[in-house]
Amino acid sequence: MTETEITFHNKAEIRVQAQIFAESELISTCVADPGESLTMPVKSVRYDIYCKNGVTGWRVAYKLNSDAKTLTLSKNKGSYTIM
Repeated sequence: MTETEITFHNKAEIRVQAQIFAESELISTCVADPGESLTMPVKSVRYDIYCKNGVTGWRVAYKLNSDAKTLTLSKNKGSYTIM
């Protein structure tokens, strides 16, 4: 299986922990401050990504069965989204 990189952009005003899963296995994780961009290695073509508030640990957004190479967390009208 080939390894690829996902670029994660945190456009939200909070510190977040981003976690990438393939099925139920944790593949990669990072903690990104507001405005920070990080790369995360993945070994799967399709994956699920979950973003949690870095202080409280509460889930703020998620995206299932994604194959995007670039992901951006942002806040729109009071809710967080991953694009």
